[in-house]
Amino acid sequence: MTTTPAPQIAEVVTFRLNDGVSDADYLALNEASKDHISALPGFVSRQLSKSDDGVWTDYTLWASAEAAQAHMESFMSQDFAPALVGAINAETMRMRHQKILG
Repeated sequence: MTTTPAPQIAEVVTFRLNDGVSDADYLALNEASKDHISALPGFVSRQLSKSDDGVWTDYTLWASAEAAQAHMESFMSQDFAPALVGAINAETMRMRHQKILG
């Protein structure tokens, strides 16, 4: 019997920065998170982009839903998290987890 592997999971977070936080400020804060996230089991890749209207997208690909969940559970306990999250306008933040289908 062949088993189908669990689908990879895309964690897609969109947001705007708080007033007074520059792109350079945010990118510097984000740099501190890279080593933590990329070292987690199940990490596949991560991209950060910004549209012309000021909406940022943090797109992280995980090997499984369990890996994405473990990341969410560990993130806020990291030293860098308060400053990184504090730069984001919480009212604009949206997080989705989606199965990769193709």
